[in-house]
Amino acid sequence: MFKKEIWEIIPNLKINWKPALYWVLNEHAVRKNALIIFILWSITFVYTFITRDFLFFNILVTTLFIDFFIKISVWPKYSIFSQISNFLVRNKEKQYVWAKQKRFAWTIWVFMSGTTLFLVLWLWITCGLPMLLCLICLTFMFAEAFFWYCVWCTIYIFLRNKWYIKKEKYAPVCANWACELEEKNNF
Repeated sequence: MFKKEIWEIIPNLKINWKPALYWVLNEHAVRKNALIIFILWSITFVYTFITRDFLFFNILVTTLFIDFFIKISVWPKYSIFSQISNFLVRNKEKQYVWAKQKRFAWTIWVFMSGTTLFLVLWLWITCGLPMLLCLICLTFMFAEAFFWYCVWCTIYIFLRNKWYIKKEKYAPVCANWACELEEKNNF
């Protein structure tokens, strides 16, 4: 549908004069995606908190679970939120960054939304933990959408630096300059 997907390996792409031989994504599209989800979560959270009606909450959590699951298992370009965000930034210059830590973040979002679905739909727990998970999601999406700071991506880089996650052959370019900070600390 669009010429450049949100997640791809681009032949002959160089980032900071180094070959980018790894999966990349458009940072602008990802941030727009976070903003869309933040707005939807905010409206749904406030509505659910005031009315105690979990219909829209359940619909949104289910939609986000499916969307994040598609992003990590199939391909991000098939995700509806990725399509919308890609469309919104279609005229903006692309800023490519490493995609692996974002996939890690999306995997955590799948587990969080899956846990929320289980608590609300199967255990009928409608306050406490599900609302806390929603508030955590809101906080992290706010940080990503407005401050360009991905908390889960930073945790991924931390785990990578401590050798809990295998380091890659090529030094990637990360959002938030997290990879660059790691290289400076190693010297």
